[in-house]
Amino acid sequence: MDQGWAAVIAGIAGLVGAVVGALAGGRAAVRGARIGAEVSAAAVRAQVRDQAVLAQQQWVRQERQKACLQVMDMYAVFNVESVRRREQLEAGTVLDEASLQAYGESLFNLLTVCSHLALLGPDSVQVAGGVLRRRTERFVSTLRFANEELAEDPADAMHADWAEMVAEDGQEMKLAYLEFMRVSQAVLVSG
Repeated sequence: MDQGWAAVIAGIAGLVGAVVGALAGGRAAVRGARIGAEVSAAAVRAQVRDQAVLAQQQWVRQERQKACLQVMDMYAVFNVESVRRREQLEAGTVLDEASLQAYGESLFNLLTVCSHLALLGPDSVQVAGGVLRRRTERFVSTLRFANEELAEDPADAMHADWAEMVAEDGQEMKLAYLEFMRVSQAVLVSG
C-alpha cells in the first residue's frame, strides 16, 4: 500500500474517531445536564416545601399567641365583673336580671375564646383552657344559686354556706387561670 493512502486512511480513521468521541461526549454532556437539572429541581422542591412548613409553623405560633392573649383579655374583664358581683352579694344586694345578663355575656365571651384554643393546640393549652372554662362556669353557677337564695331570704345577707362556696369556686377559678397562663407561656416561649 502506498504511504499516501495509508495516511489518508489513518486520517479518515482519526476523523471518524473524533466524530464518535464528540457524539459520545455530547451525549455525556446532555446526560450530565439532565441529571444536574433533576437534582436542582429536587433541591428547589425541597426548599419550597421547607419554607411552606416554616411559614405554617409561624402562622400557628402567631394564632396561638393571639388566642392566648384573647383568653387573658376576656378573663381580665370577666374577673372584674365577678369580683363586683361577689361583693354585691356579700353586701346583701340581690343581682338584678340586667346585671346577670351582662355577666352572662362576659362569661360567653370568655368561653368562646377558650374554645378557639381547641383548634390551635397543643394539648396542654387545650386542657388548661378546658379546665378554665369549667371552673368559670362553676363559679357563675354557684354565684347564681347564691343570688337566688339571697333573693328568697334577703335578711340573711349572704348565707355562710353560699359565701364559702362562692369563695372556694372563685379560688379554683383563679388557680385554673394561673395554670392556663403558665402553660400558655411555656408553649409560646418554646415555639
